[in-house]
Amino acid sequence: MIILTLEEVKSYLRIEYEEDDILLANLIEVSEEYIDSCVGIAYKSDEKAMKLANLLQKKLIADMFENRGTEISNSTKDTIVTTILDKLSNYSEVE
Repeated sequence: MIILTLEEVKSYLRIEYEEDDILLANLIEVSEEYIDSCVGIAYKSDEKAMKLANLLQKKLIADMFENRGTEISNSTKDTIVTTILDKLSNYSEVE
């Protein structure tokens, strides 16, 4: 399940051109994989958790887009990122 669409990301970043669509699509994928690898996927079944993940993903994408890379650097891992990842990690798999 993709948290954000390309259109949502472009709107958030105020990008109206198509030249960076491939990069943005990659950043969407990398940021979602990063979140999932840190906290699992149980959060995806909760609407409030998805809103937090959406905010986190936008921040990660904005930081990576600004730096023109797909690496989550230590400078990106600030208090906001750490706090949201901590909250998302509290969700457990439903059996």
